[in-house]
Formats: sequence, C-alpha cells, structure tokens
Amino acid sequence: MSQNEKQIGVKVNAELWQQFRSDVQDRHGAIRGHLKHEVESALREYMDASHGGDVNDRLMRIESQLDELAGAVSEQDEKKKRESVGSRIESRMEKIASMIESEASMTDKVHEQVVEMAIREHAGKSAPTLRQYKELLVDERKLFTHPDDDSIYFRDPEDYALAVNTMRKAGRISSDRYWTVVDEYGEEWWEQQLPNDTDDTPAGFQ
Repeated sequence: MSQNEKQIGVKVNAELWQQFRSDVQDRHGAIRGHLKHEVESALREYMDASHGGDVNDRLMRIESQLDELAGAVSEQDEKKKRESVGSRIESRMEKIASMIESEASMTDKVHEQVVEMAIREHAGKSAPTLRQYKELLVDERKLFTHPDDDSIYFRDPEDYALAVNTMRKAGRISSDRYWTVVDEYGEEWWEQQLPNDTDDTPAGFQ
C-alpha cells in the first residue's frame, strides 16, 4: 500500500456490496484488479454529484436540448401561421380581383370606390385593411395606379403603359414623373407592354 492509499474499514450492506462486486464482474470480466478502481470511481462520482458535477452538466444539456426543441417547434408553428395567413390573403386577393373585373368589365379603368367595395366584401372594412389590399393589388400588378389621379386604377398593363406614354406626350405629366413610374416597373417590363408596331417608345430606352 503506498502513502497515497488508505485502507477503509467501514461496514456496508452485504447485499449492496455483493451487487457492486457483481457489477464490476459483469463489466470487466473479473473483480481482481478492478474493484479498487471502481470503488474510487464511485466515490468520485458521488462527490461530483453532491457538488453539481456531472448531474448538473446533464441537466444543463437536457435544458439546452429542450430549449432548442421548443425553438424549433415555435419556428415550425410560426411558419405554419405565415403559410396559413398567406393562403388566406391569396384566396381573398383572387376573389377581390374577380369582383373588380366583374364590376368594371366594360372599361380599362376602375374607380377606387369599386376597388374598396370589393375589398370590403372579401377582406374587411378597416382603413388598414383597405390600404393593405390596395397596395397588394398594385404590387402584384393586378391594378396599376393612374399617374396623376390616385382615385383611378388601370386594369390592363398594356393599356396602362400606352396611356402613361400618351399623358407624357400631351404634357399631362412631367418627364420626371414619367420616369418615376417607369422605374417602378423597370424599363424592360415597360417596353414589353408596348405593341411591336407602336412608335410610342420614348427616348431613353435602349
């Protein structure tokens, strides 16, 4: 026995001691040469556990994993909500656009009152809802804002581009206003709306 070793002489429960020895036998295939090491390991693990040690580490890992899982579940729930909201908005947009087309089928323009009536019918009556859906209709190019009358919308992109070009030629809108409108859609898109046989392509397009 070295100076760093201590002979312990405590009495323990006989059944528990036998279970411990059997566990060492099962894991190592023999008791001799392993019992001392396993007793020391058991003592170290007990002290680590009493000070937090490995138990606290495992609890922290479990808590971290639970937080990650909760975050993933929350992200999935949020994604489903966004998809659900997106589907509802898309469905409403289709109904709104269909109603506008039905109400204004005989003209290439539609008044803001008709647009708002369709939105109220299928989406809601609040000012934020009206504003949101009017912006969506323009963003998705289902309607096109009149360049000098906010209460009027064009329904057809080709009619819109030709009308705006005509307004510029007639001096109803300034050159700066014209190019602001064109920039909103892009010059390539704008040119695509003009018939091939038109001579109405403005200077500035390459």
